[in-house]
Amino acid sequence: MHTNLIESLKNTVGTLFIKPKIDVSKISKHALEIILSLQKNNYEAYIVGGAIRDILIDQNPKDFDIATSATPEQIRKLFKKSRIIGRRFKLVHVLDGRNIIEVSTFRAKPQEREIMANGVERDNAYGTLKEDAERRDFTSNSIYFNPTNKKLIDFYGGIDDIKNKQLAIIGIPEIRFQEDPVRILRAIRFAAKLDLSINSDITSIIHKNINLLENIPYSRLFDEVMKLFLTGHALKSVILFNKFNLSKKFFPVLQSTNPSTQAFLKQGLRDTDKRIHESKSVNPGFLLAVFLWRDVNEAWEKRKKVSINNTVALNTAIDFVLSKQSKIFPVQKRFIVTMSEIWRLQPRFKNLNPKRIYRLLGHPRFRAAYDFLLLRNRQGEIDNDLAQWWIKFVEADDKTKSILIKKTKKNG
Repeated sequence: MHTNLIESLKNTVGTLFIKPKIDVSKISKHALEIILSLQKNNYEAYIVGGAIRDILIDQNPKDFDIATSATPEQIRKLFKKSRIIGRRFKLVHVLDGRNIIEVSTFRAKPQEREIMANGVERDNAYGTLKEDAERRDFTSNSIYFNPTNKKLIDFYGGIDDIKNKQLAIIGIPEIRFQEDPVRILRAIRFAAKLDLSINSDITSIIHKNINLLENIPYSRLFDEVMKLFLTGHALKSVILFNKFNLSKKFFPVLQSTNPSTQAFLKQGLRDTDKRIHESKSVNPGFLLAVFLWRDVNEAWEKRKKVSINNTVALNTAIDFVLSKQSKIFPVQKRFIVTMSEIWRLQPRFKNLNPKRIYRLLGHPRFRAAYDFLLLRNRQGEIDNDLAQWWIKFVEADDKTKSILIKKTKKNG
């Protein structure tokens, strides 16, 4: 009877309370205030998902999500600076200056399936904490923390999976991927970020369902693909990207076997990871410029032989490469502008005429183009003396800049 009682409790409650392991100082004060306010109004409220996962692996979380028993309308009434967003699943963004805390209502599995125009299943059925945990995709993202009593709640062994470095899916993997194929990309991203292994069963299921990504709206798919390379683990992501043959679908150059191309790409990815780890801003357009540069450079060299001048040759090469990429996986227009400007500014670094130098320095995309020049230099594409001159010039004060230009003028 005692054994039956224990089993019954396991099945009905399914909750595992674990000794406090969370460093509360790493949690946003704004998030803590929101939880306190919700709890004071008799609602359940927890920090959930990525923030808790990151703290458990001793990383500093950037985003804080809150799960609560309050409905979006109830949340909205509590916080004046908030707005309800979302169609697939309503959320509330609670604002604190420029910072946003995402607050979601516990969700349950919908009684009836409703597929929206973008192919994603609508998910606005509300439920309990346990039902909410069941609806999440990966065990590592289904860990809840109550900062009031310092309790961690882990229904599906997410903490053990993180500890054992394995990616585990809540529910039947094939069904979960079919519900939302973007989970395939999320699985790869989390595996790279948390250094988790993907077992052979899940690997097989991903391969089997990879074509489901073709049914995802382009804008959503583009954002998810770029997240793989912009979360500080781009190098690891590329390895998995290639393992699942995703490069062929999105950016074929990532599968290049050319040693110099691979070295260039790895350096660009490494630089991007470094900037993210140093909390510096990263422009997706810069990384996309890195991805496609070797194709542009190769096409440029070919067109130099038949074009009126280098500028025309470069412009036609850019148009050719972007047209080719658009047939595989188009780059969003806002990033095409950044990429094109970075590429078009490269020849201008060779012209050390004083007026041209200052005109280039004042260009809105100068810094990105300059960083791109240095990347090319590290890969032996740019004359080192030229690169060193620009490094000295960029780091100099106004007086030293004038001296450097006068010396260049004399030498010219």
